Amino acid sequence: MLAEEFGYQVTSQPAAELTATIRPETEQALQAAKAALANVSIGFAYPTSFFITCFIVASFRDSPTPFFIGVIGVISVIIWNVFAASTERAAIVELEEKIPAVLTSPWQAWPCRVEAIAGDQAKRLLLLDPDGGVAREFHSVIPHAVWIGMTDGRALIWFAGDMRFGGLASLPGGSPIWWVSAPKAPSQPTPSGPRQRLIEEELTRQAVTYMFDEWL
Repeated sequence: MLAEEFGYQVTSQPAAELTATIRPETEQALQAAKAALANVSIGFAYPTSFFITCFIVASFRDSPTPFFIGVIGVISVIIWNVFAASTERAAIVELEEKIPAVLTSPWQAWPCRVEAIAGDQAKRLLLLDPDGGVAREFHSVIPHAVWIGMTDGRALIWFAGDMRFGGLASLPGGSPIWWVSAPKAPSQPTPSGPRQRLIEEELTRQAVTYMFDEWL
């Protein structure tokens, strides 16, 4: 485990056994993803019915307009459905990769830096190694109160999951919790200034000496 290699503290038990909200959160997230996929299929039925009606109308009229509307409409709906369904299936696969690790992984103490992403609601969450370098980059929609409460975008967080796929992050204490995901493509983080680096060094010291028993 990378956190242990860096000397950061981890719990002796899985995070899911220590924080009661983790298991319900994973179940709800998976149910929501499956419901979203089902809604895509249901949504596909209504416009398809409309454009099939255009075909039927075309068979009783000399004008080809309803026929072409039907053809274009059905093709458009099929393309939209394939794209939407593939997106929702990918979300389910991503969760199915994360959840086993989330339920078996310990809480890990990590110093982190969080940066805004232009034009995106998600933030860039950077887990830092002891030298201040980026050990892992995740993207996440972070609770607003967490984001504005950070000092210069720096904080000590808890992480449970797999460094390859992501998992759950939390403020110390296990609340609030939120999902983090591996980005589709790595980015170039903003270098730390002298003041920010001092904050990161202090957070690193805290991660090494962290006492989970004080919180759990």
